[in-house]
Amino acid sequence: MIAPLGSGQGWLLLGGVRVRIFTIVLSLVLTWVFAGAVASASPVVEGDTDNPVAIAPGVSRPDTPHCSVTLADGFRSNAADGSPQYYEGTLAPPKACPGPWAKVVMDQTVTVRGRQYDRIGDLRIGGTEVWWGTTQEPSGEGRRAITYHFDKDLTPYSALLRTPQPFHGGIENYTSAIYTGVYAQAVTLTYYQADRRHPAPEAPDHVAGFGHADATPAAPTVHFTARDLPRNITRAYLEVTLEGHACDEQWFDDVPDDVAAKYPAAGLCGKGPYREANFAIDGTAAGSAFTFPHIYSGGIVPQLWRPIVAIDTFSLHAETYDVTPFAGRLVDGGTHDLSFSFPDIGGEFTVVPTLLLYTDKNRAQTSGALTRHDVAAAPARQTTVKDISGGVNVTVTAHRDDVTAGYVDTSAGRVYTRVERTRDYRNSDDVTGGGFTQHVVQADSGQQTSVSTVDGRVRSAAKHTWSYPLTTDATANITDDQNLRISGSVDMTQVLGDFTGDGRNWRPARASREWLASSGVLARTNGVNTEADGRSKTLFTGSDDLGRPYFHYVATEHGLITENRELPPRR
Repeated sequence: MIAPLGSGQGWLLLGGVRVRIFTIVLSLVLTWVFAGAVASASPVVEGDTDNPVAIAPGVSRPDTPHCSVTLADGFRSNAADGSPQYYEGTLAPPKACPGPWAKVVMDQTVTVRGRQYDRIGDLRIGGTEVWWGTTQEPSGEGRRAITYHFDKDLTPYSALLRTPQPFHGGIENYTSAIYTGVYAQAVTLTYYQADRRHPAPEAPDHVAGFGHADATPAAPTVHFTARDLPRNITRAYLEVTLEGHACDEQWFDDVPDDVAAKYPAAGLCGKGPYREANFAIDGTAAGSAFTFPHIYSGGIVPQLWRPIVAIDTFSLHAETYDVTPFAGRLVDGGTHDLSFSFPDIGGEFTVVPTLLLYTDKNRAQTSGALTRHDVAAAPARQTTVKDISGGVNVTVTAHRDDVTAGYVDTSAGRVYTRVERTRDYRNSDDVTGGGFTQHVVQADSGQQTSVSTVDGRVRSAAKHTWSYPLTTDATANITDDQNLRISGSVDMTQVLGDFTGDGRNWRPARASREWLASSGVLARTNGVNTEADGRSKTLFTGSDDLGRPYFHYVATEHGLITENRELPPRR
């Protein structure tokens, strides 16, 4: 649950039910979640929980000379008067490690104690958001502090890091007499020098960041202005992070408007569960952005995420789109409009875009043209509502099959690039119990294929595949703020694959599968917490960022880690 801040950043969710329907619960929700008297009898009421552990492999570190730069050290998210504060300054390449770099890694350690919502955090270097994520939600006043760590490979932003840049970062946190949790942050960047055994990897020659902007039902389209782009672009990629808030925090359990109207007491969110952001360059449709179904650490039932949070909670998963067919339009030296439009937005989406550009080392000016842009204004979509025992089933399907193509005249000749993207989507939602129970089964998968040719010969070819299956169950039984029971379960998976080849025959370059299953319950009777419990299992199989096999399994119960097996073990 991303807390309802002054900027409208989200609503509390109780078993899939938006608390705006229960106004008295909204005002007291964290009191009954965290601060009630704890019943001594069974069933379980969790006490202190273990610190979260990262299931996915961390960023590999080359064995080369390196230098660390500290951006924040024990920096508190709030000033002495409780107001939010942010760390900032100027980041310059360390003199002892001037580059080129084999890798640049951000490390962040966060500690929090008290009662608090989960919150949003970011790190902006220059105008580029190099990290965007959310926090662990602490479990209550008077308990021990929670500490967790995560890292991120910032090597793709190396071009941005070669010159001094202003930085601004931190966790957007709000405190009060009730919500006392303050996040202490330690943030470092470590620059690993390249050598013969660890050469600098190919990375974009220019990074163009735009910060972020929020789309809402009143303003469903957001615009960003790109200026001062290189005149010799050869390849262009658009990295996009989408983060939902309010009625789009859990967009996958939103229902059609007529179903929401059928169960007014439940406060179901409308517009249906399918979400996309159609992006355009200078008004020409370039593609459709989507997002992994992130669930924040207070989502559905807080006990689901203690101590293991949902996949990519601390650093939200970004999608990358090949927009090379538009490169010929971006090299004119002018300003360009990059827009994102949400046709069925139900709440709010934050859009975080970045252009990653490669340039011609032997030519100061390239040119080119867009030759094809078959990007549908809307997907082929169908919604079916049918009666089932105790309620209705809503099934939504959607399909996209978009193609863009163009050429760039470079020092290597005229390079033609064709990009194909597909997306297949299906969401089945059983809405029962007067709208207070939902069983959602969602399948969302697709691929992007890019093939570049010179004189009819394949110069490069890449394919990226993804699949994000998700099943959620959520039930809310609420008499009043002193007598209630909310329960839920989540089964989520992220399957990613990258392939190289000649456009027809493909060989795997990297693959991973991360799976998590969690269940939780929170009950309160006559003002006493009678049950607050959760359990989870999570597994990562695949490879690390160097292509080495990696396996990690963690199981938890009652907020404590019961199994933690890793191969190979971390050093």
